[in-house]
Amino acid sequence: MIGKKFLTLTLASTVILTACGQSKESLESFYNKVEKANQEEKVIVDLNEKMTKAEKEKVKKIEELNNAKDEKFKSKAKELTEGIKNREEIIDNEKSAMDKSKKIYETSKDDYKNIEDEEQLKAANDLKKALDDKYKAHDKVIKGYKDVLDTEHQLFSYLTEDNATQEGTNKRSKKLEEVNKKTEKIVTEYQNDLKKVQQEKKDVSNILNE
Repeated sequence: MIGKKFLTLTLASTVILTACGQSKESLESFYNKVEKANQEEKVIVDLNEKMTKAEKEKVKKIEELNNAKDEKFKSKAKELTEGIKNREEIIDNEKSAMDKSKKIYETSKDDYKNIEDEEQLKAANDLKKALDDKYKAHDKVIKGYKDVLDTEHQLFSYLTEDNATQEGTNKRSKKLEEVNKKTEKIVTEYQNDLKKVQQEKKDVSNILNE
């Protein structure tokens, strides 16, 4: 860097170089808060494992439901209905973790506003946009999952009723299939947003390590 090469600069030039250093400090503070926000999301990894386990259990019970008859059929449908509560709790915990993350992230925007260097500002802006998109996408993911669980509840609770018909079952099953497909698309978009965030974080990190 120029500052290292020419140590006998005039005072005026030194002040300019110091100002550049301060603008980098704003970028670093912005980045550190983004990282701190990300720490709140670590718990989501464990929650995803719990959700995967719960989903496998659901699939197992659906297989048992398909092979059951009469009262046993209703009993299995009731187990599936009650099992939804566990997954609702996992979803609520994930939303809580992401809300905490977003709250910390919002504090980074003051540091973002203090970035003056053009190159740093562009990198920070790209990361900020990617993060804004990520949080918005995650809100959609949570809503999507809740829609799935609500639709599952409509189907499985219906199967416990004495007057349940094949027509009514097919109608609810079709709706569940539609909601599942819609949510799968939302999850894919969210995963792409996560990849974008990682790339933009890398670009900012590279500038900070120059």
